[in-house]
Amino acid sequence: MPKQGDESVETLIELAEGTASNPPSPLTRELTRVEEANLAFYEAFEARDITRMERVWSRSQHARCIHPGWEPVVGWPDIRQSWVDIFQTMKSIDFTLEDVHVEVSESTAWVNLVAHAELETEDDEAFETSVVATSIFERSEGQWYVVLHHASHFADDEAFESEEEDDDDGELQASTEADVPSEEPN
Repeated sequence: MPKQGDESVETLIELAEGTASNPPSPLTRELTRVEEANLAFYEAFEARDITRMERVWSRSQHARCIHPGWEPVVGWPDIRQSWVDIFQTMKSIDFTLEDVHVEVSESTAWVNLVAHAELETEDDEAFETSVVATSIFERSEGQWYVVLHHASHFADDEAFESEEEDDDDGELQASTEADVPSEEPN
């Protein structure tokens, strides 16, 4: 099961349980349902279980998945195959989720988070990676389903500082607004 990065933080699930004298609001219940759907996604990923992954994804033709470094995968059949391919390349993967932010607006919801993963490939290569991920969910027949998942690698501050130190000329290379060509008015 994916771990939360800060064990002292109350999750929406804990808040949604409420008490007899203070029941949770309808919004809190929906936020909790989205958080549960998001956790089910990461649990399916950790288990490398395509059947469980199928349960969390929308079958919509507009469903999309963008794995780190991949072109967008569009439509459930291709998304499903992408997960099969990924699962076949790994022995294990364990996630720690941080900075989880959940929003709901009517029948659409989104979750943005940082996922730290420890994984081992079928070739016995072990490594750690981190991604910023956004998942968009849509509610259908009372259930929340992933309609878009986008994960991108990012460099933490230490990696960025290390790259700066490796710069040959010792100068920080930064772009400014002056470096970006402006659009000519039509």
